[in-house]
Amino acid sequence: MNKPDKFSNFLDQTFKLDDYEGESKVLDLKEAVSRYVKPGMHIFISDRANALACELIRQYYGQRADFSLISLVATNQILNLIYCRICNKLITSSATEIHPTPGPSKIVQKAYKNKTIDIENWSLLSLTQRLMAGALGLPFMPTKSIAGTSMAKDNMDLYVEIYDPFNDESKVGVVKAITPDISLIHAWAADPKGNVIAAPYLFSGGDVWGAKASKKGVIVTVENIVPTSFIRENSISVSIPDYMVNCVILLPFGAHPQSMPVNFGIPEFETYSEDYEFSVQRRKASQNNNELDKWVKKWILDCRDHKDYLSMLGSRKLSALKDKAAGNSWKNSPAPDISLEDSEYNSREHMVVAASRRLAQLVLKKDYKTILFGIGTSCLAGYLAYYKLKSMDNDVELWLGGSGYYGFAPRPSNTVYPAYADAPTMQTSKMISDVISSYGIFIGGRQKSCISVLSSAQVDKYGNLNSTKVSSDSYIIGSGGGNDAVNANEVLLILPQSSHRLVEDLYYVTCPGTNITTLVTDMGIYQKTDQEFVLTDYFVNPSFTSVNDTVEKIRKNCGWELKIAPELNEVLPPSHEELMLLKSFDPKGCFLSR
Repeated sequence: MNKPDKFSNFLDQTFKLDDYEGESKVLDLKEAVSRYVKPGMHIFISDRANALACELIRQYYGQRADFSLISLVATNQILNLIYCRICNKLITSSATEIHPTPGPSKIVQKAYKNKTIDIENWSLLSLTQRLMAGALGLPFMPTKSIAGTSMAKDNMDLYVEIYDPFNDESKVGVVKAITPDISLIHAWAADPKGNVIAAPYLFSGGDVWGAKASKKGVIVTVENIVPTSFIRENSISVSIPDYMVNCVILLPFGAHPQSMPVNFGIPEFETYSEDYEFSVQRRKASQNNNELDKWVKKWILDCRDHKDYLSMLGSRKLSALKDKAAGNSWKNSPAPDISLEDSEYNSREHMVVAASRRLAQLVLKKDYKTILFGIGTSCLAGYLAYYKLKSMDNDVELWLGGSGYYGFAPRPSNTVYPAYADAPTMQTSKMISDVISSYGIFIGGRQKSCISVLSSAQVDKYGNLNSTKVSSDSYIIGSGGGNDAVNANEVLLILPQSSHRLVEDLYYVTCPGTNITTLVTDMGIYQKTDQEFVLTDYFVNPSFTSVNDTVEKIRKNCGWELKIAPELNEVLPPSHEELMLLKSFDPKGCFLSR
């Protein structure tokens, strides 16, 4: 029986879902920052909110804004906020240059030495947990990170160890909640009302926790503004509701020079790759104040808005970045500079290959299910070990911990720069998680089965690491996820050897060495015995005629009293296949140069 027309009309009018709902919060970039950002604020800023960082500089250049910035990882345009003195405090896990290879930022080093910036150091997980506590309205959050480090001592008013209220025989660390005044993030999409598709987790998850912890809302820039009907169709990927959002700003390529590498299965979202050349140029300019002033003027101050910025980049560049984000773009990889007869290698390449072999051995021996690594040589060692194990039908999975990518198959680099968190590789992931899950559960949790591969600025004979400071007025890069990664079942460390890096005493302890069992340098391999490293393997040095000469060279480049195993083993040189694989990931040796 047909419903009466009057009732049908009633149903249609009452229960109809509109394509667009609610009052629009769409603003332009200039108005949004002017309206909602005020001097003296504590601001959470996403590491991909580069267009927002540029607008802060335009509006506050030459003024005393006195912002305190909270940034999980401060890099790219966020570093320029420090250079332009837009902020006087940085709360972070790491302030670093990323491309072409990770390393200290001249901007941060100068500002820290001249005391124009105060840096509050955390690990990636512990800072995210502080934001999580703030979002949940809790005064603090338990953590397994930063215990036994200099970070714990520096932050005694924000980190304490208390007796477990349910087990008074053990202690647990707790971090104080942090609540930014406002958050600035970049996301994939939002409807005009402000329902935001930021992931599911948007690469680290900290962006979402920062947004939810904020006291005065969120300014969000997006690649796409979509109808509310689209939000409903993709509700599983919506992670910030409209009532938390102050305004929405349409800014395609708003993450530039960083990437939006994975669209989470939503075909309407166009991915784009990192702009390595741009980051390298900015880093080169940062070595000299005059050059950096010119760079800031050209790329920020002389651009009236983001549209001007994109015009400066040019349509050809933007199109190329989209092309490089295609899943099969790795097939256009530059051919490695190595012939079938070529067997030459340097000590850094030998180090990475040796580390990958030892890593594969440990996975097989102890049946680890996952390998976690960071950027740089540790990444290359993980990549090589993965393919070695794959050839042996071992199904170990790779973790890119801070970004939350799991179960991916590394693809060759499609540029002259190293393959790391690039779109073709990340798009092979079996799972995309977040900081809390990666470091809190899969690396440090009850069912962990993981070996971490790390690098560091310095290590002592007990395996304690320093990547933060070597003096009261110096700054290296900070912990990042390193302090969290050492909570894995076991840790392999890889770093070039010198008496300045293998040191007797650390000025600053970024990571405790309890779980670090193996050290691979460009001279040899050390194993932890009775809590101290012992040299067990050595690399042949062609300039020396005896093992004793080689060991003496190792001794002179070791800052502690060298202990040597009763039987020393020679590390075999890299095979042609290992070198070919290595150079497919890092064609120009950016991670491997001295």
